[in-house]
Amino acid sequence: MKEPVQDVNKTFLTMRIMALSAMTFAFVEAVVFSILLYRAYQDRGQQAFVATDTGSFAVVAASSAHTEFEARNLVKAFMQTMFAHDQYSFRFNLNAGLSLIEERGGRFLFESFERGQVLQNYVRYGARQTITVDSVKLNMQARPITGQVYIKQIVFIGDQRSQSKPLAAKFALVDTDRSDRNPFGLLITDFDFIPYNPAVSQQEQAILREQESARQRKLREQAQAAGVPLPETPAPAPAPAPNR
Repeated sequence: MKEPVQDVNKTFLTMRIMALSAMTFAFVEAVVFSILLYRAYQDRGQQAFVATDTGSFAVVAASSAHTEFEARNLVKAFMQTMFAHDQYSFRFNLNAGLSLIEERGGRFLFESFERGQVLQNYVRYGARQTITVDSVKLNMQARPITGQVYIKQIVFIGDQRSQSKPLAAKFALVDTDRSDRNPFGLLITDFDFIPYNPAVSQQEQAILREQESARQRKLREQAQAAGVPLPETPAPAPAPAPNR
């Protein structure tokens, strides 16, 4: 009878060891899970959220903050795609720009282009529009990042160009996931136009004067070729005699 009793004792001992091992494993697993859960809530608690006119957005932690160069390049890329195009690049550039701005601001700009019949005018007149970025001012210490951008737009119709039109806007930058369409990891929000009235440079004035002179010469040549008499150019008034 001893052998069966010993077998039963061994069986109970083995089951006891297995139970203790299972309890130990469960305890360790619970501890590890608790640590991971604590860290997750701690990180979440350290993450800041900002409320804007277009909703709430998570801001970047200081350890993963974007550089000023990254923010500046995002703003330049947005302005160059959203406000510079012709009939061939209009839709492509617009789609590229819309991926860099939050939905409400993008819809506002898109509907403005639709109301102004920008694409139709490109096709009708063979026009194109270019921009130059004068400056991008950023406040990298603010959360979200804020700033202003200043550009000049020039419209070309054939070989004729318009006087540059100044345009400026204020904006905020919030954190977003990086993607092929937005590799910057930032999204423009609260985009709104602000006044900007710089003086026309002397260089641009000279270009416009030369352009107008060339246009007048071309009109005279066309009129002469068609046999249309040209009005006589009035002689310049004599200079007044100096006072003695």
